[in-house]
Amino acid sequence: MAARNCPHCGTEIPFGMVAAFSNGIDCPKCKARLELGPGARTLSSACGLVAGAIVWRISKNSSGYLAGVLPTLYAFLAFGIVSPLVLMFTASLQNAPVVEVPEAAAGAGHGSGGHGSAHH
Repeated sequence: MAARNCPHCGTEIPFGMVAAFSNGIDCPKCKARLELGPGARTLSSACGLVAGAIVWRISKNSSGYLAGVLPTLYAFLAFGIVSPLVLMFTASLQNAPVVEVPEAAAGAGHGSGGHGSAHH
């Protein structure tokens, strides 16, 4: 079973959905709520930071008008490219915890004391 498969129905989740919706993914087939397994974000962030540090170190001796800004820009871009790529290829999916929806408080609706009534 691949890392990006739904644990319920086995449907393969597309790369883009894993990277774009890493906090909560709905399976396209069975509609189960999924999230990334433990460590997936940590691994991708660490790889992105390492790539950013390497790119910054390589570009820190640049010259010209933007010499003070370019290493930081290149490091930021390297992190932004490497981190989601690692996440897309190494992410494992698991069931997301069930989110409890709180009930509305009594009288909070648009009844006699709500926003729809006449004011003084």
